[in-house]
Amino acid sequence: MDTVLEVEREFAHPREVLFRAFTEPASFSQWFAPTGWHVLPESVELNPQLGGRIRHTKVRDDDPGKIWVVDGVYTEVFYPDVLVTKQRISGIPGIDPSRPVELRVEFTRLGQGKTLLRIVQGPYTEQAALDYSDGWESILDHLQSHLTTSKDDAR
Repeated sequence: MDTVLEVEREFAHPREVLFRAFTEPASFSQWFAPTGWHVLPESVELNPQLGGRIRHTKVRDDDPGKIWVVDGVYTEVFYPDVLVTKQRISGIPGIDPSRPVELRVEFTRLGQGKTLLRIVQGPYTEQAALDYSDGWESILDHLQSHLTTSKDDAR
């Protein structure tokens, strides 16, 4: 378990908007799941401050008995630059819920209201990192759709 996944995506939105999408429960619950899954809005707990809690549950759309639970704490919060959490993830084959993983989300200003979003997460087994990387691509597609239809675009 020494593989770290990295995913980057450019967004045509300011980093403050992206940061809020990751830290406001009503927004977060709308997009933070890969295709075929959804976040239970009532499960979302986000307290983006040092030592604050992050918790949410994802449910498989076609099999509500399959769930993932993410439970962790914020270890770094620098608005609007970076969020870092230590998380325990249960319900995903290949991920040991007793071993915490780190999620680092970086928001880099590119100019003209654009942001480079960088996700760094691990450690995982090599196969889990590959699988989870595909999941992140799907999640970021949902984020893009959410931002496109959202009125929260303080440019």
